[in-house]
Amino acid sequence: MDNRDNLRLWVEDKHRNQIIKNTTVPYFKHLLNVANGADGKVPLGYEIGLCHDLLEDTDVIKEELKKELIAFGYNENEIATIIQSVTELTDVFTKEEFSYLNKCKRKKLEARRLVTISAAAQTVKYADLNDNISWMEVHDPKHLKKYLIKKLALIKGMEKGNSDLRQQVIYRIEKLLAKKSY
Repeated sequence: MDNRDNLRLWVEDKHRNQIIKNTTVPYFKHLLNVANGADGKVPLGYEIGLCHDLLEDTDVIKEELKKELIAFGYNENEIATIIQSVTELTDVFTKEEFSYLNKCKRKKLEARRLVTISAAAQTVKYADLNDNISWMEVHDPKHLKKYLIKKLALIKGMEKGNSDLRQQVIYRIEKLLAKKSY
């Protein structure tokens, strides 16, 4: 088993019992979709994609992630890149930390922050948005148009990541907005 396989199994275990909203599908499927979407688009895109929600949705902390990455055979530079990107992809403006702000204000601040993150993290965010759009189409079509408009504005401001993947997601959003009758 290689380091990617070990990481995949560990992340899957950390997210066990988590289900994708409004489905019976394990949440890990989303993480795998994001990892596969970012794989080859940016160095360590697969690993960052797998781990992108670890700090936000599990009890894993950076030190534990680092320890596991070392155990799986990642080198110091790879570990630093993975942890930096996962940290960048972890929401900062949370309800717990910014309870005095309403959800709309927190989301706006989060969107402004995402424009500043690294190219690697932005690339994984493109893959994350792409998978989230698929979920929205099936499970929340009522709010799809509003979601697409917000995410189009976000991704247009996020210009550092893989340009091909970014353009693919922009095209997909624009196509959906053009074809849907809302």
